[in-house]
Amino acid sequence: DMLTRVLALHPNDGDAAFNLALLLQDSSNSEEVTREAARLYQVAVQAADTDGEERWDALANMAAAKQEIGEFMGEYGAIRAYERVIVMLEEMVQDKEAYLTQNGNNFENEQYQYLEAELRALNEYLSTLYYGYGTVLSELSNSDCKALQSEDSLLIDWVEPFVKGSGTEKENERDEASANHVCKMNAINALRLAVDLNSENVVAEHMLAALTEGDVGKGRASNEFVSALFDDFAETFDAKLEALGYKVPGLVGDAAKELLASSGQSSYRSALDAGCGTGLAGRYLRPLVEGSLVGIDLSKKMLDLAAQCTLSTGCGLKDEEAASAAKEDNKPLYDHLASLDLETTTLKEVGAEVGFDIIAAADVFVYFGDLQKLLSNFAKLSDSSGPHGAFLIFSCERIEEEEDSKWKLQKSGRYAHSKSYVVNTAANAGYKLVAYDKITPRYEKGEPVKGHLFRFSLGKDQDAKDEL
Repeated sequence: DMLTRVLALHPNDGDAAFNLALLLQDSSNSEEVTREAARLYQVAVQAADTDGEERWDALANMAAAKQEIGEFMGEYGAIRAYERVIVMLEEMVQDKEAYLTQNGNNFENEQYQYLEAELRALNEYLSTLYYGYGTVLSELSNSDCKALQSEDSLLIDWVEPFVKGSGTEKENERDEASANHVCKMNAINALRLAVDLNSENVVAEHMLAALTEGDVGKGRASNEFVSALFDDFAETFDAKLEALGYKVPGLVGDAAKELLASSGQSSYRSALDAGCGTGLAGRYLRPLVEGSLVGIDLSKKMLDLAAQCTLSTGCGLKDEEAASAAKEDNKPLYDHLASLDLETTTLKEVGAEVGFDIIAAADVFVYFGDLQKLLSNFAKLSDSSGPHGAFLIFSCERIEEEEDSKWKLQKSGRYAHSKSYVVNTAANAGYKLVAYDKITPRYEKGEPVKGHLFRFSLGKDQDAKDEL
């Protein structure tokens, strides 16, 4: 309240704006709050510019907030903010390195180690900034990259010739594509610097591989990448996906219900929510499972949130739904949660004596390219001995059928698969296709993402549908 009153009287007070922005972001991660925080950080930056000061903290926070809300261009857009703060911190690093070189012999060992730790922390922060800068450049449209030429960039090397001004439509398209190529090359350079400055920045390493196709041979995202990504994403995960029109948990739940009805059973004996995250799919699976519902994920922070869910609260349950639920339904949603690698998980590790009736994986396969090992392990985790066998439901992103098409690592850092590759690989693991749909799992930048939803059976005496 005090900061709000200060800004009401002095709307250009940079310190008050900066501190209020910090408090707002601590209170909420909604788009509305992020947008207001970005505006306040800009007030702080503009106040510093007017006074001839350098507020690298305000610039860094403004860059991240502007990136979050998609304001990339302009004097106070994410790109320019990242460039300015990177230049500032690079100068700080150079000054500290020179100081240590010149005066190292005059320091006590403990003091020298302290200064080295400061330098290391600066480089790690620079790594984060270069990652943000690189991802922004990689997301720019052709026209934005072309428009970026007219801005006085501090870091971009425009190494290719462009036709300035108006030309034919074909010339403009050519120039925009050429500008986009330069943006991509500079994005790659920024991500390489992020990795060089901090070898433990696994998120930057993965995104660099996505842009350079350097991770194709690995066939999956590393455990370190997935864990770091979702640990960082955990607190805002549900809200961000809701804003993207995320539909996969509900689609998986509907598919599980349809398979249950077709089998003639009243409920599943047990279920595995593979890559359970915060429990969004588990909310739909729980009413269908009589016995144990197990959730597995690499991100411990995601699992911590899933562990807070009960039959009447959390895991995607709306406030009005929670209010109408029976108050005594405070039993945990999941019977067991574990941080494990899905390719190597065993039944013993999840405390199961027999396999699962159904395994569901909502938006998990996007972190795997080669699916053979994953699907083979899912078969090992399933109990296919019963009269109805076992079921597997999962979504993944879609690439169209082309010659030799299997899977690809997209520049988003997510893998996409062809339908034929998935069906053939599942067949090699013993699965039969029961049903298939093309889906839109979510929207990105207002555009629908292409997806698959597969339903397979294992051990059930049913012919696969010829849908290829």
